[in-house]
Amino acid sequence: MDATTLFLLIAGGIVLLMIILWIFTTYNRLIDLRNEVENQYQNLETQVGVKDQKMALVEETDLAQLGLESEIFDKIVEARKLFAQAKSSGNRSALSQASGMMDSVIPSALAFAESNPQLTSHNVLVAGLEEGVHAISKMASEVEEYNQSAKNYNTFKEMVPAVIVAKMFGFERADLFDQYSDEQVAHMFDRRASLGSFVESKRSEADEKTEMLKDEIEAIEAETELLEAKARLAALKEQMGE
Repeated sequence: MDATTLFLLIAGGIVLLMIILWIFTTYNRLIDLRNEVENQYQNLETQVGVKDQKMALVEETDLAQLGLESEIFDKIVEARKLFAQAKSSGNRSALSQASGMMDSVIPSALAFAESNPQLTSHNVLVAGLEEGVHAISKMASEVEEYNQSAKNYNTFKEMVPAVIVAKMFGFERADLFDQYSDEQVAHMFDRRASLGSFVESKRSEADEKTEMLKDEIEAIEAETELLEAKARLAALKEQMGE
């Protein structure tokens, strides 16, 4: 083997080694970016799960019998069903759709619950729906983080020469999640909105009666203590007179 052939073999081996190292590095980078997208997606799924739990409270009450619009109640049932399907199948488009449906009905259900203090477990229901509204707000920032991770992954995957490795190993494009604008999120918490207030809840009639009874008991106890004090004072005066 002459020197030229040996040189070509060594050079070819070095080039081949560099290509293999580049493939490994690019593959690992794609895996890292995809895992970040998956982690952010799990955070989104958790927040949608919180909203789903609060929607379950509505299904367990008699809001529909008290006049809650059937359209709202039907959307609640459909959204929860869609979320269950999205969670089991990992369909991100379906999760986004379920989340949007929940966001559209949670404030309406909360406003209706606040205006009906006679509901059984009224305070529990209102508090739960308020948590659902706050989950909407919290999710808005997490959607932004998820979409940024997905954009970073998609951009790197589609760049040359990383696109070659991506196609070799079947890396798929990450779907973006529907994102609310700051104005939309702010409107959900606008106390002047037609949907009603989302922070303060009305006290039920039972709560008001309990408060009145407490006041009466305290007044009676105070009057009893006063009578006892007067009796002791009269007794002391009699002893002093003797």
